Amino acid sequence: MAATPADARSTVTPHPDLAVILAGAGEGIRMGALGPKLLIDVGGRPALVRVAETFLALPAVGEMVVTVPTELESDAVRAIAHTANPRGVRVTIIPGGETRQESVGLALAALTGDLPYIAVHDVARVLVDAPLIDRVLNAAREHGAAIPGLPLTDTIKELIPGDDRIGRSVPREHLVGAQTPQIFSSDILRRAHAHAREARAAATDEAGLAEAIGVPVVVVPGDERNRKLTVPSDLIILNALLRAGAAGENH
Repeated sequence: MAATPADARSTVTPHPDLAVILAGAGEGIRMGALGPKLLIDVGGRPALVRVAETFLALPAVGEMVVTVPTELESDAVRAIAHTANPRGVRVTIIPGGETRQESVGLALAALTGDLPYIAVHDVARVLVDAPLIDRVLNAAREHGAAIPGLPLTDTIKELIPGDDRIGRSVPREHLVGAQTPQIFSSDILRRAHAHAREARAAATDEAGLAEAIGVPVVVVPGDERNRKLTVPSDLIILNALLRAGAAGENH
């Protein structure tokens, strides 16, 4: 994992060079009665609004496409209309596909600009912040493909296929848990998705698609706060992290 100072700031660029795809088309079934993740209130704001505002505040961002469930397209448009967008960045809302990979492919086709880098971020990672985005973007500018990751702390066991017994223990020293945003040069990301379509291949994230075409992906330090909103208990943790952060800022 490439080491990066925790207080690194993004390289100043005279013009925006980053397009952002926010993947929010998941149904959020595991959230139960709380409903679709992109509209869940986190610290007083819908998840979509909180995430979009974080990216739209960055000078590097020049365009954004958001994928949402078809039935929530109007709700998402209204939410984005009340999202702070100080530089008037173009934001497009589109219905997502049947899978996350398909949704990102649709978003790639919907991008109107020709910005050299593209970030893909899960709306469910609500507490993403500027320093983390900066770390990944700077690494992508240097290497072409970068993601944030955290070392695994649990002992990892691989099960015997079709069985519930342990086949082997997997050394965790060189394992990381992948996060988003994952940022790539536009050429790499488009080639990776085109290859996956042609090969009818699938991966759980864009880094996996890039790996499939032989592109080395650099991993920079992730952030413990950048956890994914997946089940109701995650919402409790995210709100607690926000309160702890606000309390720290007041001291």
